Formats: sequence, C-alpha cells, structure tokens
Amino acid sequence: MLRRLSTDNFKDYQPDRTSTSEDSQAADPATGKALDAPGSLVVDGTLVPAWNWRSLGKINFSGQHKHTGFNHQVICTVDGKLLAITDQLPGARYDAYCFKKHGLEKYLDETTLADKGYVGLGLLTPAKRKAGVKTPRDVKDNNRVINKLRAVVERVIAQIKTWRVLHSVFRRPLGSYERVFLVVRGLVFLAAGHPL
Repeated sequence: MLRRLSTDNFKDYQPDRTSTSEDSQAADPATGKALDAPGSLVVDGTLVPAWNWRSLGKINFSGQHKHTGFNHQVICTVDGKLLAITDQLPGARYDAYCFKKHGLEKYLDETTLADKGYVGLGLLTPAKRKAGVKTPRDVKDNNRVINKLRAVVERVIAQIKTWRVLHSVFRRPLGSYERVFLVVRGLVFLAAGHPL
C-alpha cells in the first residue's frame, strides 16, 4: 500500500549513505564528500549538446533529445543547493546506466528523488502507469508530490546551463571537451558560492 507523501517528510531526514556496492566502479572521492549532505537529495541527467563528429556520432547520439552530446548527472538538495555534476558519458547512454557507471548508488538511497528514468535503482521515483489499467488516485497524488519535489533539480540544471558552453552546441574538437567541462564545472561551483 502506498502512503501519502508530503514535502514535510523530506526536510529534516538524514539518511545513512555509508552502504557500498561492489559491482560498481569507484566514484570520485570529491563526489562522495559533496554528497554527504543532510536531508534528501535529487538526481537527474542532462545532455550537453556537442557537434556531430562522424567518428563518435553514433555513440554520442541521444535518441531522447535527437542530438549528439554528453550525458551528465546533476545532484542537488531539496532546497536547490548544487552538490555534484558528474563527468561526461556518451549521450547515447541513458540515465540509469550513467547512475550505475558513476557508482552513485553508494551515496544515494531510497530517499533520493529521481524521475522515471531511474526506476529499479532503489530511488524514490514516480510510479509508471501500467498499460490498460487506470491509475488509482493515491498513486497519481504520490506522483504529483514526487514531481513537485523533484522539480528543483530541473531549475538547478537550468541555472547550470546559463553558461553558454553548456547549453549551446560544443563545436570544438571532442578531445578538448573534458578539459573545458572541468573548468566550467569549477566556475559553476564558484558562482554558486561553494568551490570544490
């Protein structure tokens, strides 16, 4: 049975994020330190568009966005404080794959809010509608509350993408993307008032 969710359930909760998973890759130590924040966290993926270079066009092509680019996971608190932006993965990779590849399951638990792209990873996600079955009212209400709380990460991503290099198409050689992204990520955190 689903219980009714409210925003009060997530404000002061401090989950235990010390569990580890042995089949995932090691996450960046700075990411682990940043994610040691009190309260619930919110995660979402975003695509930074890149020029369609023939050598990597298929691996970087996102079917969802119909564009080539790089996938990053953005993690923030329910208050909207940016905590982490992961390194790039090819745009063809979906959010659940990127979540596992970066080893984020070590730091995020069942109180972490996410969208339907993270179903099955032990995070708090909206319930998917089953084909041919009418969704009960309480499930719709829970989905609405989760989506309202999760909207903060969309605003954080929009704030990050005010940097032109992250919202317009990256036209430089793809080999320089990592270096440029690291500089921009540092500037984003510096502008947010908490440098890494």
